Amino acid sequence: MSRITSLDIEAYRSLRNVKLDELRSVNLLVGGNNAGKTSILEAVGLIARPLDPAQWIQTVTNREPGGSVLDGLWGMFPNSKVVDVGTSEHTAIPIIIRAHTSEDTRSLSVDAAVYPEQWADVEQAARAEVQTEALMQLDVNASTNDRFIPMQMDFHSGKPRRIFIDKEFPSIRIFSITNVSHRSTEQLIRYLSRVINTGAKEQLIKLLQLFDAAVRDVMISRAIDRDAIRVAHEDRGIVDLSTFGDGMRRAFAMSNALLMAGGGILLIDEIESALHARALDSLFPWLISAAKAADVQIVATTHSLDAIDAVISSFHDEPDGLASYYLRKSNTGTFCSRYDLSSLRNLRSEGLDIR
Repeated sequence: MSRITSLDIEAYRSLRNVKLDELRSVNLLVGGNNAGKTSILEAVGLIARPLDPAQWIQTVTNREPGGSVLDGLWGMFPNSKVVDVGTSEHTAIPIIIRAHTSEDTRSLSVDAAVYPEQWADVEQAARAEVQTEALMQLDVNASTNDRFIPMQMDFHSGKPRRIFIDKEFPSIRIFSITNVSHRSTEQLIRYLSRVINTGAKEQLIKLLQLFDAAVRDVMISRAIDRDAIRVAHEDRGIVDLSTFGDGMRRAFAMSNALLMAGGGILLIDEIESALHARALDSLFPWLISAAKAADVQIVATTHSLDAIDAVISSFHDEPDGLASYYLRKSNTGTFCSRYDLSSLRNLRSEGLDIR
């Protein structure tokens, strides 16, 4: 299993010199809105797979589905401002992220520039107007131990181009769950299809049974005019996944994600999303057991005191498996304090405020 043991974000989005030391099997990022929790998840994903263009694009689409990829990429860079692509080149302050993992020491430095590209349709040259599109060039420099690998990624605002992945760099397997992943049946069908195609369906069922022992099978079937996910349940028979509450849907999404991240890292944004406080008490012990079974390190965010209480109660038998990081933002930057289980419990009893 590859896992991150420390993370140093020198510059990424609004984060400056934020350090997370002694990460554990489960890591909880705690703080109010706009504290930088999601940005830390993104930094973990990028340092795990720095030369994978899909990871960069996924980082954008997780934050703003359906948004502009170029605008999203530009927004990752410190102090980036909206640009109007005319005839000028625009540059940004570099992204710099470092990490220690169980396998290596790695670093990532990225420079960005946006250029205007002008073109005309040669088949209609007599009457075609000059068109201006944006070209974003990322100069990615990744290193691991004694190896340094540079790579250039070009992203166009017009027609998509292929960007080939540099396979020399040791990537860490990673998967992300956003705060709305469990709500999309189409996305859940894609998750289940990948698990079935890799022969891991039996493992998926076992993970679901840790959450609900009456689950017997899951399948994709046609319902009138749409594909749906069916659950064979000992008590309820064969029913649509949508008939279960958010707890089961969230567990289903996380089970699939754990298998796809097997031996790597699972990133969960807003772990408490759409769940009632009572559901957290059953979901978290299950998630800890399932992550251990799938050999996955978890990094998750929360701004819920109920979620913190549920996590504290879930780790009473394994205090060394949890690390929490309390993020607070001020005019001078972001402060990150580490708490083990005992100190988190004390902090909570003293009236932790994460509004």
